[in-house]
Amino acid sequence: MKHTVRSGYNVSSSKRRSNNDRRKIFVVSCLFICMLCAILDIVFIAKLLSGGKKDSKESSSTAAGSVMTDDSGYVISDSSLVPGDSSEPSGSEGTRARTVDAATRTANLESLQASITDYLGKQSGRYSVYYINMANGETMAYKETQPIVAASTIKIAYNTYLYEKAASGELSLDEKIVYNAAKYPEGDYESGTGTIQTAADGTEFTLKEVSHLSITISDNCGTNMVLRRLGGEDAVNNNYMKTISSVVNYREQVTYTDYTGAEVSGRRRTSAIDLAKYAEHLYKDHQANKEAFQPLIDDLCNTEYSWGVPAGVPGEIKVAHKIGFFPSLGVYNDIGIVFAAEDYVLCVMTESGSEEQAKKIIGEVSRMVYEYVESN
Repeated sequence: MKHTVRSGYNVSSSKRRSNNDRRKIFVVSCLFICMLCAILDIVFIAKLLSGGKKDSKESSSTAAGSVMTDDSGYVISDSSLVPGDSSEPSGSEGTRARTVDAATRTANLESLQASITDYLGKQSGRYSVYYINMANGETMAYKETQPIVAASTIKIAYNTYLYEKAASGELSLDEKIVYNAAKYPEGDYESGTGTIQTAADGTEFTLKEVSHLSITISDNCGTNMVLRRLGGEDAVNNNYMKTISSVVNYREQVTYTDYTGAEVSGRRRTSAIDLAKYAEHLYKDHQANKEAFQPLIDDLCNTEYSWGVPAGVPGEIKVAHKIGFFPSLGVYNDIGIVFAAEDYVLCVMTESGSEEQAKKIIGEVSRMVYEYVESN
């Protein structure tokens, strides 16, 4: 019996020691895990603090460092929207439009002004430039008020007035008009650009057709038919053009010194600011009533002339423009509405002895303005 009791006692003690050992192991394990977690937390927090200081440092370095510029010398900033701007991002999906603050934009505009002034100042001839931004109203000018022969650029005003009358119901673009082969102003005939001059006397056209030809191929006879329906040049000038802009009155004689140094006098002169204002007026008409004015914009975007303002912008950018040239007087002009990141109007008028030089200069000025707008 003693043996039995002793044996039972030893078993119980062994179990208690075993349980105590397990408790010790459990406590040690828990302590080890807690210590490991604490170490990991410390490392993580240290990394966070280090990253925050680095970001702050880089931000301060960017703000305090040298000003960044693009290839054209314009100041650039981060590609974020201006504070408070709720507009949708432009460009490819997932990107945001680059913007600059007011001070930077002013500096960039002054840089553009200086570049164009320097560039044109080195050219032989007379040049005139006017730019209007349709998004914010900013302008840039170079000798914008000097008189230069308008040539066919004035057709943008004539045809806008025609479309305005159609939009108001005063006339219909589908109505017929008969070609009068007598010489202008008694009739519609005028040599030069266009195809209507070869049509038989009495040929019928719709107003939309003659307007289309007036814009897309700069048809002189078609333009004269438009003018006849509107009451003539003086009526269009007095009732429409002068109400918009008349820095140089198109129908009044003006005297000035031409690019050869000779004093000349004549009518049918205009200025870069006048043409730009006419284009701005069309742009606003189109914004207010796209259905009514889209055909005119389409015609202006699809002329047979690729030189001028379109030559200075990428091919995918739409430009509604009207060229004008008078080779015997050394005149090559263009007035255009550029549908870019910010829509804008640009008029470049030239009077020089070289067609090649004039076209190159218009394209180069157009490029400068386009790159300025994109830089902002």
